[in-house]
Amino acid sequence: MFMSVSSPRIRVLLRQANRVAASGKRVAAENLYRQIVEEAPDAAPAWVGLAKVVLDPAEQEAALERALMIDPNNADAKIGLTALRNGQSVVEALNPEPEPAEKAAEPEPVTTAARFDSVQSRAETAEPVVETADEGLKAAEQGLEEQLEGAVVTEEALRCANHPNRLTHLRCNKCGKPVCAKCVRPTPVGYRCKSCIREHEDVFYTATAVDYLIAAVIALPLGVVSGFIAGRLGFLVIFFAAFAGSVIARIVHRLIGRRRGRWMPFLVAAAVVIGGIVPLLPFLLAFLLGNASGLIGLIWPAIYIVIATSAAFYQMK
Repeated sequence: MFMSVSSPRIRVLLRQANRVAASGKRVAAENLYRQIVEEAPDAAPAWVGLAKVVLDPAEQEAALERALMIDPNNADAKIGLTALRNGQSVVEALNPEPEPAEKAAEPEPVTTAARFDSVQSRAETAEPVVETADEGLKAAEQGLEEQLEGAVVTEEALRCANHPNRLTHLRCNKCGKPVCAKCVRPTPVGYRCKSCIREHEDVFYTATAVDYLIAAVIALPLGVVSGFIAGRLGFLVIFFAAFAGSVIARIVHRLIGRRRGRWMPFLVAAAVVIGGIVPLLPFLLAFLLGNASGLIGLIWPAIYIVIATSAAFYQMK
């Protein structure tokens, strides 16, 4: 059932949804399936599972048709759709009552000698255990399942703290806030909401308001000088731009005491952009006065702005 789903996380969530559905918690299972198809719309098993827990026949048919559109060979979707169109229950068609098993014959008593011979025979013929990639994948999925354990907390659906119109059964493992699949992020210690992740990241951002002021005062003049140089290099600006952007970022980083700020990369990048635009003002003025040939001079400075800005931004990250 899970072979068509490539994401280990989605496979784990599918197993949880199937367990919740099997336990009779229809509302909880429906919301889990809806979260899965929202995050992974190509998960055919999730659409089949959703068809088994929703009450509206039209929605059941739409879910099964979507599953067949994704996986035309999905046997469960074919069986469920056929049953639905014949007026039968999708759940009963996909989960038939098991036939009563015949009474097994009483086993003959096994002597101690026979038991010893059987154990010895199995030991002699046993093959060595070889760890495969599938076993490694199962171990990874088991780790994900342990992280998600307890995420489905109750049968009663909660509302996402960031999207009140979305029902969810997931909670941040730090603050306990209910979050939908789009608001949760995997971390080495479990799934957390964006607010808790941001709070954790703030510990590493030690730049002050003075550091931002220093960065602006330093980066803007350097960006202007670099922009004037780039405007006279022609095609060589391709090689100069990345170097100039990195140097500006390194100088700023050193002068602010190597402290990091959440918005510092954006500030330095903006300074480089402004510095690259200043030399273009004469060309823009010529264009406004009717000299269309002035646009030709914008090509290399524009290339400089794109490359230098990117280099400065990622150097400050």
